Amino acid sequence: MEQQDILTLAALVAAFVGVVKGYGVPTKHSSAIAIGVAAIFVLVPSTVRDTIINIAVIGLTASGAYSYVKTKDNGKDAS
Repeated sequence: MEQQDILTLAALVAAFVGVVKGYGVPTKHSSAIAIGVAAIFVLVPSTVRDTIINIAVIGLTASGAYSYVKTKDNGKDAS
């Protein structure tokens, strides 16, 4: 695994931890969740990892875009 892959995976792990925390999981569990998610990325075969990365990037990007648009719409005046 190259350094660029590791940096990409670190960002994805952080995003997954943020999503899990958004569901109310206590912050004290963040490190364990990060290690678990990282273990999945490292231990699965590279073809599976690549597929998971594609799914994660598309899903997290769409979720972020939706949250951004939703926030903008809620801030508009109803007149």
